[in-house]
Amino acid sequence: MVSYSSTQARRSFLKHLGAGAALISALPLSAMATTGNATILPFRQGAKSLSLHFNENSLGMSPKALSAAQRAVALLGNRYPDDAYDNFKLKLAKHHQIAPDQLLFGNGSTEVIQAVVTHMAQQNAVVIEPTPTFGALRFYAQAENLKVIQIPLVKHFEMDITALKKAASAVKGPVLINLCNPNNPTGNIVHHQVLTEWITSAPEHHVFLLDEAYYDYAKNHPHYRSGLELIKKDMDNVVISRTFSKVHGMAGMRIGYGIATRNMATQINPFAARFNLNIGGLAAADAALDDKTFYQQSLEANAQSKRLLTQTLLELELPYVDSHTNFVLHKINTPLAEYSRRMGRNGIRVGRKMTENDHWNRISLGTPDEMLAFCKTLRAFRQHKWV
Repeated sequence: MVSYSSTQARRSFLKHLGAGAALISALPLSAMATTGNATILPFRQGAKSLSLHFNENSLGMSPKALSAAQRAVALLGNRYPDDAYDNFKLKLAKHHQIAPDQLLFGNGSTEVIQAVVTHMAQQNAVVIEPTPTFGALRFYAQAENLKVIQIPLVKHFEMDITALKKAASAVKGPVLINLCNPNNPTGNIVHHQVLTEWITSAPEHHVFLLDEAYYDYAKNHPHYRSGLELIKKDMDNVVISRTFSKVHGMAGMRIGYGIATRNMATQINPFAARFNLNIGGLAAADAALDDKTFYQQSLEANAQSKRLLTQTLLELELPYVDSHTNFVLHKINTPLAEYSRRMGRNGIRVGRKMTENDHWNRISLGTPDEMLAFCKTLRAFRQHKWV
């Protein structure tokens, strides 16, 4: 959690926002137009709507990836994507410096997660996970009639690793441990030393699914490490899942993948998508791996948007969780349903309840321009005493 003593951050924010936005606090409340029980801010009337609720990349995908997808659909949309799949598999394996048969594929990383759950269901495993966290694994486990044990987060929305380990140790038999790292919806990470110590000391029938959908945003943090390092050390009880939906801006293309040891991947692959991927998504993902310039632009745009948002939250003294993703969980000081309805009236989608405490919201990071618009709106909400 961050502190709020930040005059410098406040000045920096006003510099980024510009004089027009800085004057928003001078707007009289009478300048607001009302519709029903929610108020529409004058500068939001007719403004571009903002989708800041699903952690999508508003920047879009690489132009090279888009061009590749369009070309592939035009030329090969009537053909099965076997060759494209084989070629992409080789390329992705080389990218990660692993063997091709260590890869698992899915229409989005959620299908990879589903394949892992189905594999563990054959062993009647017990699922252990923190809460709140990304819910796909839990839903699949419940569909397989697996027992799911949830361990609440502790202070500052951190995972209670001690309690998770204790719960896993109490199970007699196979265990599937679901760890989204960085976590969704909190955005924070598990220290790599803590996580590595747990995994390397756990029995081999304790399987760790490390959901690394937001890996690219966290990879340079000194306390973060990918589970890929453990897989390369032949840890059979580790599987990681990745996606092209976030930093690559390809959420609609549905390309996800997982990595495991050869032994574990061979066991999971019968339940994975394999040749069920689409030609457009494969072509786009292939091109995205080559477009290093766009990749860096995507990371930099996300970082700029996060700075604009967190400076605003500091300005308004709204607590937030230090995030290593493309979203930020922050306090809103009001029931989420009411806040969401008011934001919706102003053309901004901000998402659903994800924490036990109702006065928090997970806001996705849009483009820097979109975040300027959101920050202006949030400051107006404070002027109107809505946050």
